[in-house]
Amino acid sequence: QAAPAGTGNAGLMDWSFEYHNTQVPVAIWHPTSAKASSIDAGPFTLQAAAGGEIEQTQHPLVIVSHGTGGSSIAHHPLAEALARAGYLVAALTHPGDNYQDRSLVEDERYFSERPRQVGAMLHALMADPALGELIDPARIGAIGHSAGGFSIAASIGARPDREQLLRHCQATTADPSCQYKDATIGVTSPSDDRFALPVNADTTKSTARIRSAVLLAPLGSVLSENALIDKSTPLLIVTAELDEILPHQYHLERLQKVAPHAQTQMIAGAGHFSFIAPVNQAWKAELGEVAIDPPGFNRARFNEKLGRDLVNWFNNTISR
Repeated sequence: QAAPAGTGNAGLMDWSFEYHNTQVPVAIWHPTSAKASSIDAGPFTLQAAAGGEIEQTQHPLVIVSHGTGGSSIAHHPLAEALARAGYLVAALTHPGDNYQDRSLVEDERYFSERPRQVGAMLHALMADPALGELIDPARIGAIGHSAGGFSIAASIGARPDREQLLRHCQATTADPSCQYKDATIGVTSPSDDRFALPVNADTTKSTARIRSAVLLAPLGSVLSENALIDKSTPLLIVTAELDEILPHQYHLERLQKVAPHAQTQMIAGAGHFSFIAPVNQAWKAELGEVAIDPPGFNRARFNEKLGRDLVNWFNNTISR
């Protein structure tokens, strides 16, 4: 199939789906002929047409899974670039692991639950009477950052091994990701409305298949070497040269064993949080390390280029 025909503008709409008696917010970017404008969204400034009409034709879909303590709009420059190029983009705010509530990280089911949420969103999108008809089920891609990178890897065939992770964290003090169980990490405004994962947490899996994926500075140490990602799924792993959260020897090396067919790219001078959208000046102190890049690194310019690169990647891997 040919690459999607972009209209040049990104529209934005709010959507949600029900999940274990909670409404999960999802930001959906889409191609539109409406004019985009700047949208003040707290830490971020979006460039999109809120409420613009969606072109009534089938589009390829890219789903986005943010890192721990993140949000649906944390990677908006990438979503906007894809929407301008003709893609639908759906990014959830993970229940129990977001900027307001990280209570899920204390649950031993964390690593099975996060990819389950990705699958539940995909199922809900395909079942939605309005949006489902606008999605081409044969052209579905995915992007994940950090813990979201793990979530997408586990959605395309990788398998978490929590016992292995516990052994790893007992054996080394040099991997900062072993502090993941601190439920305050990344939370700027703790919420009393915490997500309660039921004891029986199974949910409907989507029958739609992710055809291509991109992992950005992904968490890899929890992945079992006994479950490989299918080589029929094109996979791009983009890492940060100066990743201070997920050191390469514990995370990238594990992913390369789990997905030996993956293409890898290392971004010179980038830090772990350089993949998150540029943070507005007034919010930098509150967001702390999330807003900070290594000296000399231009996050805004990098995100612009990464958006273009991901359009090319998905054009070549799911729109052919």
